Amino acid sequence: MPDAKPKPLQRETIVPKIFDDDYDSQRLIAATRRIMLVGRRYRRGLDQALKEIGHSQMRWEILHAISFETGESTLMEVAARIGVEGPSIVGAMEKLEIGGFIERRQHGNDRRSRLISLTDKGREAVAAMAQVVQQKREALWRDVPDVDLDAMLRVLSQLRKNLWDADD
Repeated sequence: MPDAKPKPLQRETIVPKIFDDDYDSQRLIAATRRIMLVGRRYRRGLDQALKEIGHSQMRWEILHAISFETGESTLMEVAARIGVEGPSIVGAMEKLEIGGFIERRQHGNDRRSRLISLTDKGREAVAAMAQVVQQKREALWRDVPDVDLDAMLRVLSQLRKNLWDADD
């Protein structure tokens, strides 16, 4: 009798428990978890789409934050724009400089501080990534009515205020 090959395991797509209807009885927990899970899923999908054009979600965040200013920014300004501590992006900044996406120069007399600006290559990367980000953003918000988006923005603004007030 010939050896039967084992069937490959079929993985079902398991929807996280957070999206079960019963879970909604704990509304604050459900809302908080949904924000976290949706954000994480969006970032993962965005990172994958950006990798397809040779970039990453982290590169997008940093270069986009630098592109807000037409001139130069400090590391701390860039970090604040993306909501992280400065030291957490030092390594990424070094890679961006080596890759030719940014230039860093000394900030006045302060040897510890550097002014950061985009190079032509950095501006081209931002433009290319912006197209991908726009496509992903439009797909994310498809079928969400404006009234719901407006309500969500009000809620998120209040949550942000609550978080910032708690830090003071």
